[in-house]
Order: sequence, then C-alpha cells, then structure tokens
Amino acid sequence: MPMMKRVTRTLLFAGATLLAGCYSMDIATTDALQGSALSSRDGKVLEHVVVSNYGWYLFNWIPLACGNAKPGAFFPWKFFSNQVKPDLLHDRLMTHAAAQNADVKDLFFIRGEKVCFDLPGTNFPVPIPYILCYREIQFSGVLMQHKDPEPSPEVKQRKAVEEMNQLLRRLSPEEEK
Repeated sequence: MPMMKRVTRTLLFAGATLLAGCYSMDIATTDALQGSALSSRDGKVLEHVVVSNYGWYLFNWIPLACGNAKPGAFFPWKFFSNQVKPDLLHDRLMTHAAAQNADVKDLFFIRGEKVCFDLPGTNFPVPIPYILCYREIQFSGVLMQHKDPEPSPEVKQRKAVEEMNQLLRRLSPEEEK
C-alpha cells in the first residue's frame, strides 16, 4: 500500500505541474516583417512580440495554478497566486521594449475565459458554473526602432545660439585672448 500512495502522489504532482499555467514571451524577427506596410509607415520594424499567461481557478475565484510572470522568476509556475493580470503582462512587454530601445505599435490585447465542466447527459453543452475555470490573457505588439523625439523650440534656439557663438569665435579669434 505505501508504494501505491507514492505512485499516486507522484502522478498527482506530475499532473499538477503539466496542467499548471504557463507564462511565455514569443518573439518573431523575420525578414517578412521588414516588408510590411507598418515598416514603411513608421520606420524600421525590429520584432513582433506576443506575451501570454494562463491559469486555473476554482469557482472562478480561487487561483489554483498559473504561469509565473514575475521578472527573473526561477520556477515557471505559481500555485495559489493570481498572475493572470493585464497590468503584469503589459509591464513585461514594455520592459522588453525599453530594453530593445523600441516603441510598441499596434498593441493588441486578448482575454479568454472558459468554464471546463459541462452538465452530463445533455444534447447540448450546459456548463456547470464555476467549478473549474480557465483564464488566459495575451498582449501582442510590433516593436519599432525608437525615433528620437523632435527637439523643443527652446532646445533648437539654444543650439542655434551656441553654433552662432562658435562661428563668431572662429571669425574673430583675437577677442578670445
């Protein structure tokens, strides 16, 4: 009997880790992106990024398991924690964009929820509400090469004055001595 308990526990743990949530960041950097209409409109396309996370909830309220979306996370899953949140994924995408010195264009957000058990014996699926629920969120965006912002009129004026002073110094070098 102790062997059976060990096998059961091992199978339950393996099932929990296989069915746990998943955080992922997928990046595409193909040449096909360079020829897109977006690249001619806004500059050079660096990459297309999709960030997603999903998790399982009991009664659509109690988090069971989800992907670990915290930066620098060691363990890929998080149990009894809700990390299927738009603000967390948005921060991860924007942090990646900042590290690439890029702007995010065409940002797209998807949210999905599903009730996983149907009432047995019916001809059409009737969900049993909120016993086991699945949630997934996803952000997608195109990273464009960061354009330097147009300098303000004050900065332009200071630069013009500085250039004019340099020119005047070159024209009359004896006044500097």
